[in-house]
Amino acid sequence: MNEHDAPIRTPINPLSERFLRWISGSGRGQAFGRLLSRLIALPQLKRLSASEIPWTPLSRPISEATVAIVTTSGVHLSRDKPFHLNSDSSFRVIPRDTKAADLTITHQAYDRTDALRDINLVFPLGRLRELEAESIIGRVADEHFGFGLSGSAKALIASGREIARRLAHAHVDLVLLVPA
Repeated sequence: MNEHDAPIRTPINPLSERFLRWISGSGRGQAFGRLLSRLIALPQLKRLSASEIPWTPLSRPISEATVAIVTTSGVHLSRDKPFHLNSDSSFRVIPRDTKAADLTITHQAYDRTDALRDINLVFPLGRLRELEAESIIGRVADEHFGFGLSGSAKALIASGREIARRLAHAHVDLVLLVPA
């Protein structure tokens, strides 16, 4: 991917940017990042039991399935309104024919450097197109969805229901949930 094919970096606080690069780019930073993620995620995971997770079995072979992406990486079309950096429960629609150069990442809670080099790390639309071309999946959905950073899972319920309605209406069989 050359620089003209790459997504755009939405500027965030320079101090936050340096901190996130330290977390992803050094051994001590990575150890700190793992500790931080455990402190944040474990209390939330302890509230769920396996019986509460609404798994739905795939109703057809994956080679016939329509597949969509829902990401919380802050990916959206460059022409769309950017996400609010501190907390935003809204979503953006990303069409199936979108090119990497048409995308922007608006997020401040992770180091976006690698994602800007290869957007497929956080929004694997190119990989889905390859799987479709190889007949491994049936087809790539017409719409995919991007979220930014949200400070509250409860605030995402209304947006999540709207996306679920749209995915069901589009007869999507399988959704890749891609966290940031």
